[in-house]
Amino acid sequence: MKRELSLIQGLRERAGKVRRRSIARRNMLFLAISMFFANMSWGIAFPYLSVYMRMIGGTMFLVGMLSVVFNVTSTAFQYPFGYLSDKTGRRKPFIALGVLSSGATYALVAFIASPPLLLGFRALQGALSASLAPAHSALISELATRVGSAFGFFSFVENMGYMAGNFLGGIVVRDLGIRKTFMLASTFSLLSILFLFPIREKSTGKRSYSRPIVVQEGRESEKVSFEGAAFRRLMKGKLGRFYLSIFFVMIASGEVYSTVSVYFGERFGEEFVGLFFGIDSLAAALSSIAIGRLIDKYGPELFYRAAIVGYMLTFLGYAFAKTVPIMVAISALSGVKWAMTLSSSSTYVAMKVSQRERGQGMGLLNTMMSLGWAIGPLLGGYLSGISFRLMFLSTLVPLFVALILTGSPISSRRRPSP
Repeated sequence: MKRELSLIQGLRERAGKVRRRSIARRNMLFLAISMFFANMSWGIAFPYLSVYMRMIGGTMFLVGMLSVVFNVTSTAFQYPFGYLSDKTGRRKPFIALGVLSSGATYALVAFIASPPLLLGFRALQGALSASLAPAHSALISELATRVGSAFGFFSFVENMGYMAGNFLGGIVVRDLGIRKTFMLASTFSLLSILFLFPIREKSTGKRSYSRPIVVQEGRESEKVSFEGAAFRRLMKGKLGRFYLSIFFVMIASGEVYSTVSVYFGERFGEEFVGLFFGIDSLAAALSSIAIGRLIDKYGPELFYRAAIVGYMLTFLGYAFAKTVPIMVAISALSGVKWAMTLSSSSTYVAMKVSQRERGQGMGLLNTMMSLGWAIGPLLGGYLSGISFRLMFLSTLVPLFVALILTGSPISSRRRPSP
């Protein structure tokens, strides 16, 4: 009798596990579809925000400020939204708020004809859409059984959605104009929210998850706030020089990717803006897996330095390319160097920081990226108002500083003790 009861109990437990896995996979599928369409919305609209600012009479300085105000308000509001998500134990409402507010802002932007008003709505968009990133990261970690693989999968899905949006946005701008492009982006945001409804979320109580959320070049940047007393330890010695290096790289990145849409539009035509951004996103998505494997084999230091050189070549290419095929090739290089930067920098920090401080180490990495992207657009907006070529060439200064900071001190592959 006992054996029969034990067998029945075992079968019930196995059936329960199968059922829970089935529900988790279903939830992951709907979340992935939702995030695909959300990123598609951002891919459609973001490359044309700076073009639109110029169209309604904004200066290049105001073009740069579009990225500054978004990054500042997004960074400021992420922690409060993350706290509320943890306190309530709910993720879906915050994800929905982030997607809905971003889409609604794009719909309103289509009717704005005042540069200061556009800047104000961009700041509001950063504040409200900040609810998305912490809840999105936490929900993935709660649904997945293998968290690392899950984040890799979502990174691929979201990059592909952004790429699809880039290409579609270029077609719509060519045929219907920029304002209709913003309305289409808003429509895809609403479609994204529809796929959140079937997700069955259980309240988890208070919980935090310090998975790194990274800034992405030339798109809706996601940020994390850095907390903890480990700041001074992390900023010492070799690791501190590495953090300063990534800060200078992101200054150069912010200079270019906050203004380059206008450059593409003026030099090649507005329909090519989406094409170049789409090639960039496609190259980043397709190269990420191979680059990750090579980093595991040869170490992150080589690929981080190669990424800095890739930035230099990309920005020089932007400055001097005169034909669409050459700019397509440079856009592909841009995507590859971004994949190198993201994977090598995250891997390096993971190797150098002890397990008990890894969350804070990753948080500091993203904070340095955020700070660079707050300063870079200011410089880019000012210098591109004088000359785009001057702006592109000016990025060589922070990139050389970043390369010098890497030197030999970051070459050790020794892992810290946990």
